Amino acid sequence: MSFAVPSSLVLPDKPKSNRNAWIASFSNLSTAFNLVNINLGHVILQNQYCGGDNCKNAVTVAGTACLAGAILGQLTFGYVGDCLGRGPAMRLTMFLSIIGSLSSAFALPLSEDGQSIFTFLSVTRLILGVGVGGVYPLAATMAAESSSGDDKNRGRTVALVFSMQGVGQVLVPIVGLGLLTLFGVPDRESSGLAWRFLLGIGALPGILLAPFKAKVPESNGAVTNNQNKMTVWQAIKHPVYFKKLLGTAGGWFIFDITFYGNALFAPTVLKSIFHVDGEVPVVGPDIQHNLCLQLMIVALIGLPGYFVAVAFMDRLGRKIIQMQGFLMLTALYGILAIWLDQLPSSVLLIVYGLTYFFSNFGPNSTTFILPAETFPFEVRSTLNGFSAAMGKLGAVVGSSAFKPIAESYGNDKAMAVCALCALLGFFVTVCFVEDRRGRGMAGDSFVANA
Repeated sequence: MSFAVPSSLVLPDKPKSNRNAWIASFSNLSTAFNLVNINLGHVILQNQYCGGDNCKNAVTVAGTACLAGAILGQLTFGYVGDCLGRGPAMRLTMFLSIIGSLSSAFALPLSEDGQSIFTFLSVTRLILGVGVGGVYPLAATMAAESSSGDDKNRGRTVALVFSMQGVGQVLVPIVGLGLLTLFGVPDRESSGLAWRFLLGIGALPGILLAPFKAKVPESNGAVTNNQNKMTVWQAIKHPVYFKKLLGTAGGWFIFDITFYGNALFAPTVLKSIFHVDGEVPVVGPDIQHNLCLQLMIVALIGLPGYFVAVAFMDRLGRKIIQMQGFLMLTALYGILAIWLDQLPSSVLLIVYGLTYFFSNFGPNSTTFILPAETFPFEVRSTLNGFSAAMGKLGAVVGSSAFKPIAESYGNDKAMAVCALCALLGFFVTVCFVEDRRGRGMAGDSFVANA
């Protein structure tokens, strides 16, 4: 398969390039909010329809459906972005995000068994997953290409776009706390307005973006003769780009194993930090009995990592930031593996929070940026989507594997596995990641300057 450069991808003026970055930023915020809001939503739904944490299998299916949809969306819309153009593809992803969010807000049990509401959510979250998954390769590619001609600051621009995911993650517990305070914690007989608004608000960014159309520039020097266009298969077969794909896709896969696996331990770690036995109420009179406030604290500890990454992305470079991030994660997970039960609460909170900080000031940011500037223009979005999909595949592995490991061998052993994965990520980065800091976008002169 070969790609023609879409006629819509013409060089825009500077304001349109800035507009593209804003569209990509807002889309990323939407993606993060829609992916994270279900974590709090599930807790509320379980209390309302299952009498507590008594429907784990149904919740797992609903959560997996969104990840599966994200993988499909990343693969599909990465390709669509190369065929139709980044702007039109982004509009399609946001449309699916709107449909998925709004339909999730109107979820109802499909039978007298309240747990059947998660079957409804599995379908709507699958649709939502396709939409938010497609945003990953398109937002990164749009942000990088809108920075064409400003190679010295390109990393900062793309990292700033990605940092909006951190803002979206912080907004979830804030919005959730406000809605639960306003509408109250739902019971079996209530309509559940709090979680319905929480899920439905995820459609708002897409609705607000609907009037705006992105117009993305061609990369400088891109070849327009179709006979000289590189195909996806040619790129994958070429040893130069195959090695780079191992770095972008392999690093993302390994990182998301640890990132999503680590997220599973948040409730356990928070209970230990705040000395709580049993389930933590979603809202309560103090921080010990208020899940929203606890989640907010963890999100806020990790948030500065995004902006530190913005500040240093073009100074240190992507490769160095990813290497130091993986090394710090190796050390932090190692500390948790050895002293998880012995650390004082305040120290445990700091160490656990730092795993999010160095994820964000590390591979969480760099894996988003690297594919967008590593591959040729005509296959850039497709291979970006493939790399992102490998990340979500890693998320599936982490989400499904770490809980059995923890239950069979203990949380400390699971943290040790996280440390080993982070160490492997360091070596993959050393061997296969190319840092194009201050250099032109890869593919502007194709393999000759790869």
